[in-house]
Amino acid sequence: MRRAQEEGRVNVVFPGAVTQEGCCRFVSEILKCILYQRQQLPMTYDQLVYSQKKLQASMQDKDVVSRRPVQSADMDWRKCQQTLQELEEVLQQLEVLFSLSKVPRVLLLMGGSLVLPKELYEINMEALILASGDQCLRVSSCLRQIFRTLFVADLLSDTRPVRLMPTTVLALAHRDCGVGWFRPKLQFKVPTRVKNQIIALSTDPSICTAAIAEGSDWQDYVWFQAPMTIKGFSN
Repeated sequence: MRRAQEEGRVNVVFPGAVTQEGCCRFVSEILKCILYQRQQLPMTYDQLVYSQKKLQASMQDKDVVSRRPVQSADMDWRKCQQTLQELEEVLQQLEVLFSLSKVPRVLLLMGGSLVLPKELYEINMEALILASGDQCLRVSSCLRQIFRTLFVADLLSDTRPVRLMPTTVLALAHRDCGVGWFRPKLQFKVPTRVKNQIIALSTDPSICTAAIAEGSDWQDYVWFQAPMTIKGFSN
């Protein structure tokens, strides 16, 4: 699996078709995972939500007399809340986008600029076969396969400390999908001067007989950028 790290690509091949809603879940969970693994969140997303609720309850229970120690915790709580709100807003708007259009590619640009980010991750779903109903794989089993593959490939680990940096999300969708929140970036080109770490999700063509989309099917697709960034947070 060292080759996966060197090439900057991990392939996850599903033994069947998936749903459009499932694709949205894959992107959401991978985004949360990358933010945690790249040290932009001090703990996993679910742990962070739980600890925030606990902290909020304990802060409300504090006596007014001991205001000074609470102020520090209050600052941490507010910063963490901001990061969670930004992340949740992006996740909710991704759901809207996936309901309006197929989304074959999603980019996560961390730090730097759109032209030259510090780190670049791509979730590529061009070779996924979409269907609906009982013929599709369960989302939970697909997620287990994704994270098992990522864990073995060790694509996201880095022993060097990483600075906190904003994360920008871009998604490829149909130009006429009618999405309102994301902004079209018609001139955007995927940065080439930074290593693109690709997580490629696909359906095994030997198992699924449905046709996989051709490159020509994406001609009317353009990049859409989230109008806000997700700012990293540390304790």
